[in-house]
Amino acid sequence: SVTGLRLPATMVFDYPTPHALATYLCTRLVGESAVARGPAMTVADSGEPIAIVGMTCRFPGGATSPEKLWELVASGQDVIGEFPTGRGWDLDGLFHPDPDHPGTSYANEGGFLHDADAFDAGFFGINPREALATDPQQRLLLEAAWEVVERAGIDPVSLKGSPTGVYAGVMYHDYAAGLSSGADSKLEGYAMLAGSGSVVSGRVAYTLGLEGPAVTVDTACSSSLVAM
Repeated sequence: SVTGLRLPATMVFDYPTPHALATYLCTRLVGESAVARGPAMTVADSGEPIAIVGMTCRFPGGATSPEKLWELVASGQDVIGEFPTGRGWDLDGLFHPDPDHPGTSYANEGGFLHDADAFDAGFFGINPREALATDPQQRLLLEAAWEVVERAGIDPVSLKGSPTGVYAGVMYHDYAAGLSSGADSKLEGYAMLAGSGSVVSGRVAYTLGLEGPAVTVDTACSSSLVAM
C-alpha cells in the first residue's frame, strides 16, 4: 500500500531468494536502470547439435566416474557383493533359502552402491532429519549434478539464476513406503516431498538456483532414455 505496486500472487515463487526479490522490487520501484545488469546470456543456435560437456555416474563396484566404469568393463570385474551394512536392514533375518518364504530374499548378494548413505547434507543446506527422510535417488542426483557441472569446468554457483534445465529419469518411488512402515515420527513432515519422484528434478534446480525447466520422467525402464 505504501508503494502503490500491484504485486503478483506468485511473487515469492518467481523470486525465491531475498536478493532476487529485492532486485525485482527495486526494478519495479525505481526502474531497471537502477539495478546492476548481469552478464549477457548467450543464446545457442537452435540447429546446433547437442554437446556432451560433462558426465558422471554411480554404479556398483565403486564406479563413480566414467573412467572408473570403463576400467570395470575393460577388466571384466565382478561387482556383485554382500548386502550393504549401512542401510538399517535386518541382515540376519533378511536372507532365507526358500524363495517362497514371505518377506525375505533367497539371494544374499547383489550389485549395491555401498556408500549411498554417505551424503553430505550440510553441504547442500539440508538438515539431518530431512536428509534421512530423503529418497537416496534425490541425494545421489544432487551429488552427481554438482559433480558433473564441475567436471564440465563450470562453477556450479555461477549457474544460479540461469535458464538451465534439469531432466531426470526416475522409476522407483518405494523409499517412502519403508519410512512409513516404522520410521521415526519426526521424519513424517518430510516424507511426502522427500519420497516423491516428481521432486527429484526440482530438488536439483532449487539447490543450484536454476530457473529453466525441471522435469522428472517416469516411463519405467525407459525413463532415462526418454528424459534425454
